[in-house]
Amino acid sequence: MLNDQQGTQIMAPIFSDFLDEPGMPKIINMFLDEIPKRIAALEILFSEDKKDEFCKMIHQLKGAGGGYGFPMITRMALGIEKKIRAPKKDWKQDVQKNLEDFVSILHRVHAGKDISEDT
Repeated sequence: MLNDQQGTQIMAPIFSDFLDEPGMPKIINMFLDEIPKRIAALEILFSEDKKDEFCKMIHQLKGAGGGYGFPMITRMALGIEKKIRAPKKDWKQDVQKNLEDFVSILHRVHAGKDISEDT
């Protein structure tokens, strides 16, 4: 955790484990460009109680996280997916806090390298 000039705590960016792999920064940036749309879609699906579609998107992010060098995305999505699939009536109550934490993580992911450096 970092502090800004006013002393407010800010969360540090999360960088891909694959930054040094040839060709990956450009691909990682393409994935990250989609994150705001995915966050919005998750929030809409959750609020509209569309459990199956929500679960499908979480599952996709679970796979993509590791593939783009963000294992934290994979771990958190797996935890959410397990809660969704648990045989409980009120899945949203179990998932709400995890979703908030997950969205916070998604806001922090960063390629960490300008794609113009990628040859």
